[in-house]
Amino acid sequence: MPQKRGDIYETARRLGHVPIIENELVQEELEGFETKEVDPDEAPIKENTVDVDDLPDEGVEPKYLLSIDGSLQEIPVNEDYPSSRIGFIQIAAVLTKLDILAEQQDERFVDPARVEDLEESVSQPLILPSSNYTAGDADTTHDSWRKHLYDTFVSREIEDKTYLEIFMDIIQSDPRYIDERTVNVYRCPNPDCPTEGTEADIHTDIYDFGNCDECGVEVYPTDSLRTHENVSETQPNGAAISAVMQVLEHLTLCAYILYLSENNPSRLEKVGFVIDGPLAVYDTPAWFHEPVLNTIRQVADKQRSNGYSPPIIVGVEKSGQFKDHALNIKENIPSGSVLGMDNEYIYEYVKSGTTNLEYGTRDHYGWPFIYKSESERVFVLDLPKLPGSDKYDPTNYSLMRKTVETITSVETALYDDATIPITLAHQSASIPLKTGTRVLELFSKEFTDDKE
Repeated sequence: MPQKRGDIYETARRLGHVPIIENELVQEELEGFETKEVDPDEAPIKENTVDVDDLPDEGVEPKYLLSIDGSLQEIPVNEDYPSSRIGFIQIAAVLTKLDILAEQQDERFVDPARVEDLEESVSQPLILPSSNYTAGDADTTHDSWRKHLYDTFVSREIEDKTYLEIFMDIIQSDPRYIDERTVNVYRCPNPDCPTEGTEADIHTDIYDFGNCDECGVEVYPTDSLRTHENVSETQPNGAAISAVMQVLEHLTLCAYILYLSENNPSRLEKVGFVIDGPLAVYDTPAWFHEPVLNTIRQVADKQRSNGYSPPIIVGVEKSGQFKDHALNIKENIPSGSVLGMDNEYIYEYVKSGTTNLEYGTRDHYGWPFIYKSESERVFVLDLPKLPGSDKYDPTNYSLMRKTVETITSVETALYDDATIPITLAHQSASIPLKTGTRVLELFSKEFTDDKE
């Protein structure tokens, strides 16, 4: 760690890297490191590629795309105590009107007035007490985090339903769900509890909390997400903040599909949903991915039974190992086609690991495909998983063709292999790294100073 004097940090020596590079043990160890570097001609691309025209042509062409994205920052608020931090999250949902987009694509000159009508957005900002901050009557950051996260789930709403009510609707298929008001929190959230780290049955009502039988600590239903397990009193809490953001992104997706399913199923079949990133929930709340998938499947079944098409739901991976692989084999993929990848393909050509456990079992509710459009752009698209081995074959996905055609309709050259809805969602959610951080710091300082 560098030393600091005023606003000036100790700088590293220009040749500080030399001892590392010249160290023989380091050189020897580096020789033993390997990563996936695949010759594009070796991968069985032709055998696993399907032309878009050969995909099933089912579903309804969406008139709207609802894109969802989140952004986070962890801000040191007090200049005198830079190790004390507050976490900020912003979740954005942006509705893009595809008819206006298509209309403007056909025009020689873009009409600024029509562009303003292109999208409608809503963002949900929230904060979390991070290192060395407490909230309410809690004595520690850990307990403050737990209570504040619960309060956030109770105080924030989507379409007149609280996050907590939506959460309970989503987890109905999970063993943690006891009834419409009760959750089984398998582990006591108190790190000093004698049962810490072991499973227990702690039933807690969403408004009338339960208690751990061993230590007596009050338990909240949101403790089932276990994000508090990564909260430190003294160190940055980026992982815990990221875990909360992930949950809220996928909770937001489910909130809108459940709302439309109940209130306007004919509208739901005309709306596509796009998540910025994979269809997955990582880290301690990873279990949440299964209830999300079950929710999507239940809505799809309900739509079909009522004579409507299920909505398109897709995650777009803009970076990562699948994107690296897509770019590496880009020239070998025919334009206008989708590459399906089974478990063996993924561990042979994309990721390190073994086929003992299927890819994404612990955290993914989507399965990845690589799509190369006629304009030569490549996209890694996650679609909600089908059961069993059916998930590997793009022709088994009834909405695959409508999905890739929709992605094609919203391509943009603004960034490499980008889509307009994801770009708009990111712009709505993002907190600028420098300017945004400084503004949030001043904003937070104003309110924390008022309490002194």
